[in-house]
Amino acid sequence: MTDKPKILIVDDKPENLFALEKTLQKLDAQVYQAKSGNEALGLTLEHEFCLAIVDVQMPEMDGYELVELMRGNDATASLPVIFVSAIFSDEYHHRKGYDSGAVDFMSKPFIPEILLSKVKVFIELYSQRKKLQDVVNELNRANLMLTRRAMQLETSNKIGQQVTSILDLKELLPKILNIIQSQFNYTFASIWLVNDARDTIILEASTSFEDLDGVTVSIKHNGLVAKSCRSGVAELENKATTNSSYTPTHGMRFVGSELALPLKIQNEIIGVLDIQSERPQAFVVEDVAALEILTSQIVIAVRNARLYSKAK
Repeated sequence: MTDKPKILIVDDKPENLFALEKTLQKLDAQVYQAKSGNEALGLTLEHEFCLAIVDVQMPEMDGYELVELMRGNDATASLPVIFVSAIFSDEYHHRKGYDSGAVDFMSKPFIPEILLSKVKVFIELYSQRKKLQDVVNELNRANLMLTRRAMQLETSNKIGQQVTSILDLKELLPKILNIIQSQFNYTFASIWLVNDARDTIILEASTSFEDLDGVTVSIKHNGLVAKSCRSGVAELENKATTNSSYTPTHGMRFVGSELALPLKIQNEIIGVLDIQSERPQAFVVEDVAALEILTSQIVIAVRNARLYSKAK
Protein backbone atom coordinates (compact mmCIF):
# COMPACT_ATOMS: atom_id res chain seq x y z
CA MET A 1 0.00 0.00 0.00
CA THR A 2 1.70 3.20 -1.22
CA ASP A 3 -0.68 5.78 0.31
CA LYS A 4 -0.19 6.64 3.95
CA PRO A 5 -3.17 6.10 6.27
CA LYS A 6 -5.06 9.31 7.05
CA ILE A 7 -6.06 10.54 10.51
CA LEU A 8 -8.71 13.21 11.10
CA ILE A 9 -8.37 15.45 14.17
CA VAL A 10 -11.26 17.72 15.13
CA ASP A 11 -11.05 20.55 17.68
CA ASP A 12 -12.28 24.15 17.69
CA LYS A 13 -9.07 25.41 19.37
CA PRO A 14 -6.08 25.85 16.99
CA GLU A 15 -3.57 25.33 19.81
CA ASN A 16 -5.07 21.91 20.58
CA LEU A 17 -4.91 20.92 16.92
CA PHE A 18 -1.29 22.02 16.75
CA ALA A 19 -0.30 20.02 19.83
CA LEU A 20 -2.18 16.93 18.66
CA GLU A 21 -0.71 17.03 15.19
CA LYS A 22 2.78 17.51 16.68
CA THR A 23 2.27 14.31 18.66
CA LEU A 24 0.97 12.35 15.66
CA GLN A 25 3.90 13.42 13.45
CA LYS A 26 5.87 10.54 14.95
CA LEU A 27 3.63 8.13 13.04
CA ASP A 28 3.81 7.27 9.35
CA ALA A 29 0.42 8.84 8.61
CA GLN A 30 -1.19 11.93 7.09
CA VAL A 31 -3.01 14.18 9.53
CA TYR A 32 -5.95 16.37 8.50
CA GLN A 33 -7.29 19.14 10.75
CA ALA A 34 -10.88 20.33 11.15
CA LYS A 35 -11.91 23.24 13.38
CA SER A 36 -15.62 22.36 13.39
CA GLY A 37 -18.02 19.49 12.91
CA ASN A 38 -19.13 20.75 9.50
CA GLU A 39 -15.54 21.04 8.31
CA ALA A 40 -14.88 17.50 9.54
CA LEU A 41 -17.90 16.16 7.65
CA GLY A 42 -16.63 17.86 4.49
CA LEU A 43 -13.22 16.20 4.84
CA THR A 44 -14.81 12.75 5.25
CA LEU A 45 -16.43 13.23 1.85
CA GLU A 46 -13.03 13.83 0.24
CA HIS A 47 -10.80 11.35 2.10
CA GLU A 48 -10.85 7.86 3.56
CA PHE A 49 -9.65 8.02 7.16
CA CYS A 50 -8.41 5.19 9.33
CA LEU A 51 -9.20 7.07 12.57
CA ALA A 52 -10.81 10.28 13.86
CA ILE A 53 -9.79 12.00 17.10
CA VAL A 54 -12.62 14.30 18.11
CA ASP A 55 -12.93 16.90 20.84
CA VAL A 56 -16.21 16.58 22.73
CA GLN A 57 -16.93 20.22 23.55
CA MET A 58 -17.24 22.32 20.37
CA PRO A 59 -19.63 25.18 19.48
CA GLU A 60 -22.54 24.68 17.04
CA MET A 61 -21.95 20.92 16.70
CA ASP A 62 -20.34 19.01 19.56
CA GLY A 63 -18.37 15.80 19.19
CA TYR A 64 -21.34 13.54 20.02
CA GLU A 65 -23.50 15.10 17.28
CA LEU A 66 -20.64 14.88 14.79
CA VAL A 67 -20.07 11.16 15.39
CA GLU A 68 -23.81 10.42 15.21
CA LEU A 69 -23.92 12.09 11.79
CA MET A 70 -20.86 10.14 10.68
CA ARG A 71 -22.51 6.89 11.77
CA GLY A 72 -25.44 7.70 9.50
CA ASN A 73 -23.17 7.85 6.43
CA ASP A 74 -22.17 4.55 4.81
CA ALA A 75 -18.67 5.87 4.04
CA THR A 76 -17.93 6.73 7.70
CA ALA A 77 -20.28 4.37 9.54
CA SER A 78 -17.42 2.15 10.69
CA LEU A 79 -14.75 4.86 11.12
CA PRO A 80 -13.08 4.42 14.57
CA VAL A 81 -13.40 7.53 16.76
CA ILE A 82 -11.44 8.49 19.87
CA PHE A 83 -13.08 11.21 21.96
CA VAL A 84 -10.88 13.64 23.91
CA SER A 85 -12.13 16.13 26.49
CA ALA A 86 -10.65 18.42 29.13
CA ILE A 87 -13.95 18.90 30.99
CA PHE A 88 -16.23 15.91 30.39
CA SER A 89 -14.21 13.06 31.84
CA ASP A 90 -16.72 11.46 34.19
CA GLU A 91 -18.36 8.06 33.74
CA TYR A 92 -21.57 9.58 32.34
CA HIS A 93 -19.79 11.30 29.44
CA HIS A 94 -17.60 8.28 28.84
CA ARG A 95 -20.72 6.14 28.50
CA LYS A 96 -22.37 8.76 26.29
CA GLY A 97 -19.30 8.77 24.06
CA TYR A 98 -19.36 5.00 23.66
CA ASP A 99 -23.12 5.05 23.03
CA SER A 100 -22.65 7.57 20.21
CA GLY A 101 -20.17 5.25 18.50
CA ALA A 102 -16.71 6.07 19.87
CA VAL A 103 -14.18 3.29 20.41
CA ASP A 104 -12.25 5.14 23.14
CA PHE A 105 -12.46 8.19 25.42
CA MET A 106 -9.37 10.06 26.64
CA SER A 107 -9.17 12.93 29.09
CA LYS A 108 -7.00 16.00 28.54
CA PRO A 109 -4.19 16.44 29.16
CA PHE A 110 -3.44 12.98 27.75
CA ILE A 111 -0.11 11.20 27.85
CA PRO A 112 1.34 11.27 24.29
CA GLU A 113 2.81 7.77 24.54
CA ILE A 114 -0.57 6.28 25.45
CA LEU A 115 -2.33 8.13 22.63
CA LEU A 116 0.30 7.01 20.11
CA SER A 117 -0.02 3.42 21.30
CA LYS A 118 -3.79 3.48 20.74
CA VAL A 119 -3.49 5.16 17.35
CA LYS A 120 -0.92 2.60 16.17
CA VAL A 121 -3.41 -0.17 16.87
CA PHE A 122 -6.05 1.44 14.64
CA ILE A 123 -3.51 2.14 11.88
CA GLU A 124 -2.49 -1.53 11.92
CA LEU A 125 -6.13 -2.66 11.82
CA TYR A 126 -6.78 -0.31 8.92
CA SER A 127 -3.74 -1.60 7.01
CA GLN A 128 -4.83 -5.20 7.51
CA ARG A 129 -8.36 -4.38 6.37
CA LYS A 130 -7.03 -2.68 3.23
CA LYS A 131 -4.85 -5.69 2.42
CA LEU A 132 -7.84 -7.98 2.88
CA GLN A 133 -9.94 -5.73 0.64
CA ASP A 134 -7.21 -5.89 -2.01
CA VAL A 135 -7.39 -9.69 -1.91
CA VAL A 136 -11.19 -9.59 -2.19
CA ASN A 137 -10.97 -7.17 -5.13
CA GLU A 138 -8.49 -9.43 -6.86
CA LEU A 139 -10.79 -12.42 -6.39
CA ASN A 140 -13.72 -10.44 -7.73
CA ARG A 141 -11.66 -9.42 -10.73
CA ALA A 142 -10.68 -13.05 -11.33
CA ASN A 143 -14.34 -14.10 -11.12
CA LEU A 144 -15.28 -11.34 -13.54
CA MET A 145 -12.60 -12.48 -15.97
CA LEU A 146 -13.87 -16.07 -15.76
CA THR A 147 -17.40 -14.86 -16.43
CA ARG A 148 -16.23 -12.82 -19.38
CA ARG A 149 -14.22 -15.76 -20.69
CA ALA A 150 -17.27 -18.03 -20.51
CA MET A 151 -19.29 -15.39 -22.35
CA GLN A 152 -16.56 -15.07 -24.99
CA LEU A 153 -16.53 -18.83 -25.58
CA GLU A 154 -20.31 -18.88 -25.84
CA THR A 155 -20.25 -16.00 -28.32
CA SER A 156 -17.55 -17.69 -30.38
CA ASN A 157 -19.55 -20.92 -30.44
CA LYS A 158 -22.75 -19.15 -31.55
CA ILE A 159 -20.95 -17.29 -34.32
CA GLY A 160 -19.21 -20.51 -35.40
CA GLN A 161 -22.58 -22.21 -35.81
CA GLN A 162 -23.83 -19.36 -38.01
CA VAL A 163 -20.65 -19.33 -40.09
CA THR A 164 -20.95 -23.02 -40.97
CA SER A 165 -24.68 -22.94 -41.72
CA ILE A 166 -25.22 -19.66 -43.63
CA LEU A 167 -23.36 -18.71 -46.79
CA ASP A 168 -25.30 -15.58 -47.75
CA LEU A 169 -23.53 -12.46 -46.44
CA LYS A 170 -26.72 -10.40 -46.38
CA GLU A 171 -28.23 -12.95 -44.01
CA LEU A 172 -25.09 -13.96 -42.10
CA LEU A 173 -23.52 -10.63 -41.12
CA PRO A 174 -26.58 -9.17 -39.33
CA LYS A 175 -26.91 -12.36 -37.29
CA ILE A 176 -23.25 -12.21 -36.28
CA LEU A 177 -23.63 -8.57 -35.22
CA ASN A 178 -26.78 -9.29 -33.22
CA ILE A 179 -24.93 -12.06 -31.35
CA ILE A 180 -22.03 -9.71 -30.52
CA GLN A 181 -24.35 -6.90 -29.46
CA SER A 182 -26.52 -9.08 -27.22
CA GLN A 183 -23.63 -11.01 -25.63
CA PHE A 184 -21.48 -7.97 -24.85
CA ASN A 185 -24.36 -5.52 -24.35
CA TYR A 186 -23.02 -2.87 -26.72
CA THR A 187 -25.16 -0.13 -28.21
CA PHE A 188 -24.24 -0.55 -31.86
CA ALA A 189 -22.19 -2.90 -34.04
CA SER A 190 -21.40 -2.83 -37.73
CA ILE A 191 -19.27 -4.56 -40.36
CA TRP A 192 -17.59 -2.60 -43.14
CA LEU A 193 -15.96 -4.10 -46.23
CA VAL A 194 -13.35 -2.52 -48.51
CA ASN A 195 -14.38 -2.03 -52.16
CA ASP A 196 -12.39 -3.51 -55.04
CA ALA A 197 -10.62 -0.22 -55.75
CA ARG A 198 -9.55 -0.10 -52.07
CA ASP A 199 -10.40 3.58 -51.75
CA THR A 200 -13.77 3.25 -50.03
CA ILE A 201 -15.23 1.31 -47.12
CA ILE A 202 -18.85 0.18 -47.46
CA LEU A 203 -21.21 -0.51 -44.56
CA GLU A 204 -22.40 -4.06 -45.23
CA ALA A 205 -24.43 -4.70 -42.06
CA SER A 206 -25.33 -3.03 -38.76
CA THR A 207 -27.53 -3.47 -35.70
CA SER A 208 -29.08 -0.03 -36.08
CA PHE A 209 -32.81 0.40 -36.39
CA GLU A 210 -32.09 2.91 -39.14
CA ASP A 211 -31.40 1.84 -42.70
CA LEU A 212 -27.66 2.55 -42.77
CA ASP A 213 -26.58 -0.30 -45.05
CA GLY A 214 -24.70 0.99 -48.07
CA VAL A 215 -23.17 4.03 -46.33
CA THR A 216 -19.66 4.57 -47.66
CA VAL A 217 -16.66 6.48 -46.34
CA SER A 218 -13.33 7.28 -47.88
CA ILE A 219 -10.41 5.21 -46.68
CA LYS A 220 -8.73 8.55 -45.90
CA HIS A 221 -11.48 9.53 -43.43
CA ASN A 222 -10.40 10.45 -39.87
CA GLY A 223 -12.93 8.14 -38.20
CA LEU A 224 -11.79 4.99 -36.42
CA VAL A 225 -13.19 2.68 -39.11
CA ALA A 226 -10.99 4.17 -41.82
CA LYS A 227 -8.04 4.48 -39.43
CA SER A 228 -8.21 0.78 -38.53
CA CYS A 229 -8.48 -0.11 -42.21
CA ARG A 230 -5.34 1.87 -42.96
CA SER A 231 -3.29 0.83 -39.92
CA GLY A 232 -4.31 -2.83 -39.75
CA VAL A 233 -4.60 -2.67 -35.94
CA ALA A 234 -7.38 -2.07 -33.45
CA GLU A 235 -8.34 1.59 -32.99
CA LEU A 236 -9.94 2.45 -29.64
CA GLU A 237 -11.50 5.62 -28.22
CA ASN A 238 -12.88 5.14 -24.70
CA LYS A 239 -13.56 8.85 -24.04
CA ALA A 240 -15.32 9.96 -27.19
CA THR A 241 -17.56 12.43 -25.37
CA THR A 242 -14.64 14.41 -23.93
CA ASN A 243 -12.03 13.98 -26.68
CA SER A 244 -12.25 17.02 -28.95
CA SER A 245 -10.17 15.30 -31.65
CA TYR A 246 -12.53 12.32 -31.87
CA THR A 247 -14.19 12.05 -35.28
CA PRO A 248 -17.28 9.85 -35.60
CA THR A 249 -17.57 7.83 -38.77
CA HIS A 250 -19.90 9.41 -41.32
CA GLY A 251 -23.47 8.28 -40.80
CA MET A 252 -22.83 6.87 -37.33
CA ARG A 253 -24.44 8.09 -34.12
CA PHE A 254 -22.61 10.04 -31.40
CA VAL A 255 -21.18 7.61 -28.86
CA GLY A 256 -19.28 7.41 -25.58
CA SER A 257 -16.81 4.72 -26.71
CA GLU A 258 -15.85 3.16 -30.03
CA LEU A 259 -13.68 0.21 -31.03
CA ALA A 260 -12.71 -0.56 -34.63
CA LEU A 261 -11.05 -3.93 -35.40
CA PRO A 262 -9.55 -4.80 -38.80
CA LEU A 263 -10.73 -7.89 -40.69
CA LYS A 264 -7.66 -9.48 -42.25
CA ILE A 265 -7.03 -12.43 -44.54
CA GLN A 266 -3.31 -13.05 -44.11
CA ASN A 267 -1.89 -9.54 -44.69
CA GLU A 268 -4.82 -8.20 -46.66
CA ILE A 269 -7.39 -6.03 -44.88
CA ILE A 270 -10.85 -6.74 -46.23
CA GLY A 271 -12.88 -4.68 -43.80
CA VAL A 272 -13.53 -3.54 -40.24
CA LEU A 273 -15.70 -4.64 -37.32
CA ASP A 274 -16.88 -1.47 -35.57
CA ILE A 275 -18.50 -1.51 -32.12
CA GLN A 276 -19.89 1.46 -30.23
CA SER A 277 -21.29 2.04 -26.76
CA GLU A 278 -23.15 4.92 -25.20
CA ARG A 279 -21.00 4.47 -22.08
CA PRO A 280 -17.51 6.01 -21.75
CA GLN A 281 -14.78 3.50 -20.83
CA ALA A 282 -16.95 0.66 -22.16
CA PHE A 283 -14.09 -1.45 -23.53
CA VAL A 284 -11.65 -3.29 -21.26
CA VAL A 285 -8.53 -5.17 -22.35
CA GLU A 286 -10.22 -8.57 -22.05
CA ASP A 287 -13.10 -7.49 -24.30
CA VAL A 288 -10.75 -6.18 -26.98
CA ALA A 289 -8.80 -9.44 -26.97
CA ALA A 290 -12.00 -11.50 -27.23
CA LEU A 291 -13.39 -9.39 -30.07
CA GLU A 292 -10.10 -9.67 -31.96
CA ILE A 293 -10.54 -13.45 -31.85
CA LEU A 294 -14.08 -13.09 -33.19
CA THR A 295 -12.82 -11.09 -36.18
CA SER A 296 -11.10 -14.23 -37.48
CA GLN A 297 -14.47 -16.00 -37.56
CA ILE A 298 -16.02 -13.05 -39.41
CA VAL A 299 -13.18 -13.20 -41.94
CA ILE A 300 -13.83 -16.91 -42.48
CA ALA A 301 -17.54 -16.18 -42.96
CA VAL A 302 -16.82 -13.47 -45.56
CA ARG A 303 -14.31 -15.66 -47.40
CA ASN A 304 -16.64 -18.68 -47.48
CA ALA A 305 -19.57 -16.60 -48.68
CA ARG A 306 -17.50 -15.06 -51.45
CA LEU A 307 -16.19 -18.46 -52.55
CA TYR A 308 -19.72 -19.83 -52.55
CA SER A 309 -20.95 -16.85 -54.57
CA LYS A 310 -18.23 -17.39 -57.17
CA ALA A 311 -18.95 -21.11 -57.33
CA LYS A 312 -22.64 -20.41 -57.97
